Amino acid sequence: MTLASFLDRLASGEPAPGGGAAAALAGATAAALVAMACRVTARRAPSEALAAAVDAADELRHRLMALMHEDVEAYAAVLESRRAPSERRASLVDAAMRRATTVPLDTARAAAEVLELSATILEAVRTSVVGDLWVAVTLAGAALDASALTARVNLQELAEDDFARVARDTLERLAAGAHARRALAQRLAARAGAAGHDAGRPA
Repeated sequence: MTLASFLDRLASGEPAPGGGAAAALAGATAAALVAMACRVTARRAPSEALAAAVDAADELRHRLMALMHEDVEAYAAVLESRRAPSERRASLVDAAMRRATTVPLDTARAAAEVLELSATILEAVRTSVVGDLWVAVTLAGAALDASALTARVNLQELAEDDFARVARDTLERLAAGAHARRALAQRLAARAGAAGHDAGRPA
């Protein structure tokens, strides 16, 4: 599926893809920007740390793109389960809702990793890509928040069992990272302010 075709489907009247897939795409875009910032910097100042960050960002981008497709499939499975014969419907809906909760949880975790990776490279990247990194952090934060919200909504349809408790614990841990996100935003603001009106990145 091309990006254009995905956006066409997202804009259509069909129920899927929806917000979960859009959040995963935002996270993948954030990871791509992190990789770009590292690659631009490494042209002039290559290092093992930057090379490792590029690999990590690329892996996160691929993971989030896969989750984008998985979210579409998971939501389609929910819709299909609700059309099942009554004698099978409850078990099928339960299984589908568990998957529809797991996918946004995985998306939120991956987005949190993009944020953590961004924090590790902030001081290393060239001034000319600080703005790009800021966009990456903004998108990753939005992906995390949106995915966590989707998971919380879907959890409401599940019984309070071990799966639900683990999912809620994961959501609480992700929410606890809000302080680190604010600190990262402050570091970005300071770095961008120090950059002033720096010219565009070199070719």
